[in-house]
Amino acid sequence: MKKVSTLKSILYNTYFKTALVPLIVIEVTLLVLYFGISKYMVNNSKTLLSEEIKTNLITRSKKETQEINYQLREISDFAYMAQYKQQLIFKNKERFLKNSIAPEFAFADNNTFYKVNNNGGASLLYGATTKIGKEQREKAIFTEAFDEQLKYLVDSNELIVAAYFNSYDQMNRLYPFIENVYSQYPADIKMQNYNFYYEADEKHNPQRKTKWTSAYLDPAGQGWMVSCIVPIYNNDFLEGVTGLDVTIDKFVKNVLNLNLPWNASAMLVGEDGLILAMPKEIEKILNIKELTSHNYEKVINDTNLKPDEFNIYKNEKLKKYFQEFKNDEQNLAFTTINEHEYIITQSKIEQTNWKLFIFVDKEKVFEPVNELDQISKKIGFIAIFGMILFYLLFFMFLSRKIKEITNLIANPISLLAKETHHFDAEKRISKPEETNIKEIDTLANNFYKMTNELYERRNQLKELNNSLEERVEEEVLKNREKDQLMLHQSKLAQMGEMISMIAHQWRQPLATINSMVTDIKLKILLNKFNLEIKKEQEEFKNFLKENFENIEDLINVLSTTIDDFRNFYKPVKNKKEISVKTICEKTISILKPVIRNKKIELIEKYDSNDTFRLYENELIQVLLNIIKNAIDNFEINNIENKTIEIETINSEKSFKIIITDNGGGIASSIKDKIFEPYFSTKDDKNGTGLGLYMSKIIIEQYQKSKLYFENKKDGVSFIIELNKSKL
Repeated sequence: MKKVSTLKSILYNTYFKTALVPLIVIEVTLLVLYFGISKYMVNNSKTLLSEEIKTNLITRSKKETQEINYQLREISDFAYMAQYKQQLIFKNKERFLKNSIAPEFAFADNNTFYKVNNNGGASLLYGATTKIGKEQREKAIFTEAFDEQLKYLVDSNELIVAAYFNSYDQMNRLYPFIENVYSQYPADIKMQNYNFYYEADEKHNPQRKTKWTSAYLDPAGQGWMVSCIVPIYNNDFLEGVTGLDVTIDKFVKNVLNLNLPWNASAMLVGEDGLILAMPKEIEKILNIKELTSHNYEKVINDTNLKPDEFNIYKNEKLKKYFQEFKNDEQNLAFTTINEHEYIITQSKIEQTNWKLFIFVDKEKVFEPVNELDQISKKIGFIAIFGMILFYLLFFMFLSRKIKEITNLIANPISLLAKETHHFDAEKRISKPEETNIKEIDTLANNFYKMTNELYERRNQLKELNNSLEERVEEEVLKNREKDQLMLHQSKLAQMGEMISMIAHQWRQPLATINSMVTDIKLKILLNKFNLEIKKEQEEFKNFLKENFENIEDLINVLSTTIDDFRNFYKPVKNKKEISVKTICEKTISILKPVIRNKKIELIEKYDSNDTFRLYENELIQVLLNIIKNAIDNFEINNIENKTIEIETINSEKSFKIIITDNGGGIASSIKDKIFEPYFSTKDDKNGTGLGLYMSKIIIEQYQKSKLYFENKKDGVSFIIELNKSKL
């Protein structure tokens, strides 16, 4: 469809295309150049900064590795000092035994042998599996000579939290002193089960040098730690292992507490890939919690290493971040962790073959460049805002100028367009003002003449329409009167039938009453009772009472029949909360004499006693019409075994009343006529042709439901389908 433009828009567009658009194109081009150059400079700066960071990070990583290596070597040197002195004491144990003051020892309830008093030295414990004899007691005494050096080693280095000696025969000597040491360790402790012992034995350490363990859970209660261990030999016999403990918490606070640029963080990883220590910053990055402490509810029976969750080569989640670092030659990589890109460096610590990883958030590195980029963007946006403000003012100026021109030409035409848009044929419009523009004045005058002519024509049509409406109302009123007359005729026909049924129903009770009254008169006339005798007085009273009660019952029957008749024809037009079953039973009570007299078998099947808001009398009238038609049909077709079945079916959306007879059904030739007024299959005396017609009107108009029929094998079913949503 071709686009339609206003005269004003055409004038505006022409003016702005030639004056404003070229200026806007130039300004936009300058802004694109500005943002493009800024973007190029930012990207170039990031590239140069990345190269500089790689060099600086690797250098810094090596420097920090050397510093950590120095601290670990110092602890290793302490271990060698302890090895030298303790081996010397074992070789000269008789001399040290003679010079040592024996502390107080005792057996605990769990059969462990322990040092009771804290003499400023180490605690001592022998496992319950070791039989304490002279040799063991002497060892417990002469190894008191270890305590001075153990204390010195712990006090001299802030990383070392404990120094100990574990013997082959399950003796533990540890500084600082542990009160009630027998409750800290398992009673049947076996040193050979722990990594801080077996990693220093002949099999694992044939060179008899210092070794660093993997992170393990300290049985002495210090939490998670690593140990620098060294074997203690007496000639070629392994007497035990001496170790210096460094907790993970100490590593984090003293070794990994590095002053790194760009808020970088570092972590230590063992030779096997197990994370030894990491600060809280790394915990957040890797989303794992460092093990620094432990709740010692149970004693530690053997080596408890950190779980595989802390192994960067076994944990599937961590593995993908550190895959590139399996090769020791790789010392720097860019890795994305939790949607953050990090620069990670790797350096090897010679003393232990551990690895130091340094994490740098790439976003922190590029923060100055990003800030510069944001400043450049702000300047650009300010320029855009300034340009918009300038062109807004310029546009207002141009608009005012062009408005003066367009108003001169377009206003008269716009006024005429407005009149046509809001044109109302019921009103006359005033004659347009002269514009002194020949073409526009001619157009306006022609429009004025046309609207006046339309006004006259419309008034003529309106008068014609009013007369047609009156005629339609008259016809509707006639149809309503006709329907009311039909309903009245149908009611009168049923009333005649009802009166006939009442007369038949009254015949027997009245005859019985007459017989009783005659019997009473005869007994009185014939003096059947001697009223002077008290006994016969009582018999006479009982006779009268019995007959009067029977007469009263028969009168009630007659009264009930009249009440049913009166209630049925009572002009009630309000809905009533009532069950369909009750309505069916009331209908049957009215027709019962006829049904009994005609020897008709009546079958009732009710599946629900639910109540609905219904027009009770109208629905009874419909049921009477349908059942009475079935009774008449039996007579017409000479049906012998006459049966009428009334059934109800309750479903989610509807409630069906189905009246089925075996009277032969409805012929196909009259199927489309049976609900028409004045159509009847009976002779003129018995049929008005209004029963089914009025029944359909009552169900559809009053109950907002449906009435239809279905032929069965030997009869017909009339179905009243009540719409629950309309009840």
